[in-house]
Amino acid sequence: MVIITNNTNRIDKTWFSYTRSIVLGDSERDYSGNPKHSGGIGVLGEKSLHAVLKLYYEPDPSRHEVPVGDFVADIAGEDGIIEIQTRGLARLKPKLAGLLEIARVTVVHPVIASRRIVNLDGATGEVLSSRMSPKHGTLFSAMREIYSRRDFLPREGLTLRLPLLTAEEFRSFGVRTNRRKKQRRNGKEYLSDVIPSELLGEWIFCEPEDYAALIPEGLPQPFHAGDFAAAARTNEASARMAIQLLARMGLARDAGKSGRRRIWRV
Repeated sequence: MVIITNNTNRIDKTWFSYTRSIVLGDSERDYSGNPKHSGGIGVLGEKSLHAVLKLYYEPDPSRHEVPVGDFVADIAGEDGIIEIQTRGLARLKPKLAGLLEIARVTVVHPVIASRRIVNLDGATGEVLSSRMSPKHGTLFSAMREIYSRRDFLPREGLTLRLPLLTAEEFRSFGVRTNRRKKQRRNGKEYLSDVIPSELLGEWIFCEPEDYAALIPEGLPQPFHAGDFAAAARTNEASARMAIQLLARMGLARDAGKSGRRRIWRV
């Protein structure tokens, strides 16, 4: 099943907004009406993006961080396991292989459609600057991550969900900490936290036919990677990975060559 942007029948923007307020400490009550937990940004040592998504997909905290076999699942309940991976999916491979032997698994990998970058003075919290990032995430900007797990696709019991979000990224410069996961810009180290602002929609990939969502409108027949990239408004590397996934799902077939280019048909 594929849910494209703004299908309000299947995504709950109101609940997402409320979830966000709980994690960020803006709400006075938690999901069950009890007084909110303290913690705010980075609650329980997590990054805000991960924490908001975890509560959005499972509002019951007793189902969070559950030991399953040799692993600890982000979420575990009657409907299976949910793993939220905000960065590279490649690092999830050993855990995913183990969990799929035990239960149904849903992997959540957010796509940031747009983000505002806010630079902060780590000592005072003063806003130093604020700007919109020129990068805009799409389904195809996540292609490298999806393709990295192609050996698991398609597989019974595995679902991939890609929520499409807007966000703010707060970068704190000059922070003294023992944390190793610092990033660097212009020679300066900083800590960052991505805070989701709005849920725009979601793509869900479960069955092979769901990957038809990768086929861009206006794609000529037959086509090569350059045609696909132009129609999808992406680069050729992402286009080639998308084509290979479509072929893997039986949605595209090799139609020979034209010169040095491989030709395909949907």
